[in-house]
Amino acid sequence: MTIFKTPPMIHHVDLRTKGGVFRLEFSGRGLYRIKFPEVEPLPESLREVFRIFKKYLSAKLDLTGLTPFQKKVYSILMKVPEGTTISYGDLAVRSGFPKAARAVGTAMRKNRLPLVIPCHRVVPARGGMGEYSALPGLRRTGKKWKRALLDYEHCLKGHSQLL
Repeated sequence: MTIFKTPPMIHHVDLRTKGGVFRLEFSGRGLYRIKFPEVEPLPESLREVFRIFKKYLSAKLDLTGLTPFQKKVYSILMKVPEGTTISYGDLAVRSGFPKAARAVGTAMRKNRLPLVIPCHRVVPARGGMGEYSALPGLRRTGKKWKRALLDYEHCLKGHSQLL
């Protein structure tokens, strides 16, 4: 049995936006967790959220406690461009685990660094957008956040005129 110790939180940064307060938690190793506000996403505030987060997207990450499987899947997912999606099964194949689509779903559910590790880009192969439960506080608003993030990224790529 392997036991992972959560690193002590050294500090956090609260990013106040029109869409609520996002909390970034840092350990001595880097960015450890991102917490979303449990409020409805405001499409007009996503531009502000992404602008603020851009400077943190290249921050050193604290991957303490992640399994080798999670690290591999997340590293492949981080190469999926903005405005595009990938299925759970395709992400499993690209990660070298062709029969692990369900395990990829579990890894997405356990992602503690949404936006940096863009789990919102992972969708079911059968269609639809699936769930967005990267953080426990998003149970009520998770799907709405996922839809808003995907719509916003599509706008950035010129695929839509939603914003």
